[in-house]
Amino acid sequence: MCLGFGLALSGCLGASPWPLTVATEARYQYGDAPRWATAAADDASWSNVAIHALPDSAGVLWVRIDIDVPATETLGLLVAGAAAREVYWDGARLGATGHVGSSPGEEVPGPMDASFRVPDSLAAAGPHLLALRLSSFHRPDGANGLLLHIVAGEYRALLREPLYGIALPLVFLGAFVLIALYHGLLFTADRRWASLLTGALCLTMALLLVAEGWRVVIGYTYDWHVVRLRVIEALTWMTGVLVVATLAAQFVVPQGRALALGVATLLAVVLLASGSHEVGTFTVFAVAFALSAGVVGWAAFHRKPGARLAFSGVAVCLVALAVARFDFMEAALFPAFGVLLAGLLTNLGLQTRRQHQRHIATLATKARLEAELLRKHLHPHFLMNALTSIIEWVETDPQQGARALEALSSELQMLAEVSNQTVISMAYELALCRAHLDVMGYRKGNTFALATENVDMDAPIPPAVLHTLVENAITHNAYPEGRVTFVLCEERTDTHRALTFEAPLASASPAVRPERGGLRYVRAQLDECAPGRWSLDSGPESGAWVTRVLLPLDLKPISSR
Repeated sequence: MCLGFGLALSGCLGASPWPLTVATEARYQYGDAPRWATAAADDASWSNVAIHALPDSAGVLWVRIDIDVPATETLGLLVAGAAAREVYWDGARLGATGHVGSSPGEEVPGPMDASFRVPDSLAAAGPHLLALRLSSFHRPDGANGLLLHIVAGEYRALLREPLYGIALPLVFLGAFVLIALYHGLLFTADRRWASLLTGALCLTMALLLVAEGWRVVIGYTYDWHVVRLRVIEALTWMTGVLVVATLAAQFVVPQGRALALGVATLLAVVLLASGSHEVGTFTVFAVAFALSAGVVGWAAFHRKPGARLAFSGVAVCLVALAVARFDFMEAALFPAFGVLLAGLLTNLGLQTRRQHQRHIATLATKARLEAELLRKHLHPHFLMNALTSIIEWVETDPQQGARALEALSSELQMLAEVSNQTVISMAYELALCRAHLDVMGYRKGNTFALATENVDMDAPIPPAVLHTLVENAITHNAYPEGRVTFVLCEERTDTHRALTFEAPLASASPAVRPERGGLRYVRAQLDECAPGRWSLDSGPESGAWVTRVLLPLDLKPISSR
C-alpha cells in the first residue's frame, strides 16, 4: 500500500505549479566593496563562470548574477551553497546566512539552504541584479562549489520546492523500517541469511533516506555538508553490497560469501577512485545493479523459482539509473528500489511458504515414521522373540534373563520418552543405542559394542537417528557369534559437526540397500531440526557400511534432555 501510494504521489509532486527561474551563470570578483551590490557598479572586467564552477574563496568574494524573473504575487529567492553569504537584490539587502568574514575567526558558517522574500517594490517581472557577498573559510576539502542552486520565483513555491524532492522518499521510510524489523525478528526464528540480509538492506535504505532528508527536513550549517556526503557515500556502498548479497542468499548462489566479499572490495575501490560525490554514488549503483543482474541471470538460467520476478526489479533499477543518471539518488532511487524490494519480498514470501509446506509435510512424515518406529519395536514378532529368549533364560540362567528383561524395558522406555522430542543430547542418544545393542546381543548371541571418538556428549541430535543406523546395521548383517564393534566419530568445522558411523559388514560383497523407512525417518528428523542445512551419505567403504551425517552447529536447543 505504501509503495502504491508513493508511486501515485510521485505523479502529484513531480513539478511545481508556479514558474521558477534557475540561475546558471555568474560574474565574480575577489575583494570587498559595498558598491558592488548596486546595479551601477561596473563589472565588465569580472570573470564569467557557471554557477557550479565558482572558485574557492580565500577571502571575501562578490558574485553578480543577471536574472529575469516571471510575474508573481510574492517574489522570493532560494540560495543554496557552501558559504556564508549576504544577499542583495537591485542593491537592497535581502538578508544573510551566517556572518561573512575576511578570516576564519571572523566568519560564522550559515545554513546550506535559505529562502529570501523580495520586497514588492522590487518584484516587478523582468531583469534584475542579484549580488552575493561570500566567504567560505569553514568549507572542508571535498565540498562542492560555493553556490549549488539559485532559484527565483513565487515565494510560496520556493518554500515548498525542497519538499517536493523528499516527500516521495519519506513515504517509503516507515515501510523500510517496518520491513527491517520484521525480517530481523524473522531471522531469529528461521536463521535464514536471506531474511537477515533483507532486513539489513531495508535498514540501510532507511538510513540512506534519513541522510538524504537531513538537509531538507532538519538543515545544517555548510561546514557539515561534507560529513553528510560521506555518510551518504558509505550507505550507498553498503546498499550496493547488500543488494547483491541478498539476491545471492535468496537464490543460494555458490560461494555466496566470497561473492559478497568481492563485491564489497570492488565497490569500495570504485567509490574511492571516483572524483566526486555524484560520480562515486552513480558508479557504485551502476556496478551493484549490473552485478545483481548477473546474479538473477544465473538464477534464471538454473530455473530458480522467482528469478524472473527479481530480474524485473533489477531491470527497473537499471533503466531508472540510465534515465536519471546523476540525479538517480534524488529522483529515482527510492521508487525504483521499491519495485526491486517488492520482488525480493515476494520471492522471500514464496520461499517461506514453500518451506512451511515442506515443514508440514516433514512433520507428517516424521509422525508416520515415529509411529512405524514404535510399532516396529512393539511388533508382536519382535516382542515374541525377545520374550521367548527371556523365558528360556529365566529357566536356565535367571540372572541373564533378568538383565535381558531390564535391557528391553529400558529401551522401550527410552524410545517412548524421546518419541516427541525434537533434539536430545548425544549422551542420551548413545544410551538408547547401547540399550538396543544389549537387547540384540542377548537375542543374537553376540557382544555388540559402540565405540566413540571425539564425540561431544552434550551436543544436540535428533532422537533415534543413531539408534536407527545401529538397528539397520544389525538387520542387514547376519553377524556370526562373537564381538561386533560399531564406531562413531565426530569432527567439527566452523559451522558444522560431521558424524561418521561405521558398521562392519558381515559379507565382503554387501547387497545394494534400497532406502526404506529407517533412512527416511533419519532424513525427516534432520530436516525438521535443521531444514536445508544438513546432509547424509551412506555406502560401503573398506569392509564397513559408512554413514556420514553433517549437522549445523546451531541446532535448536535441547528441550528436555
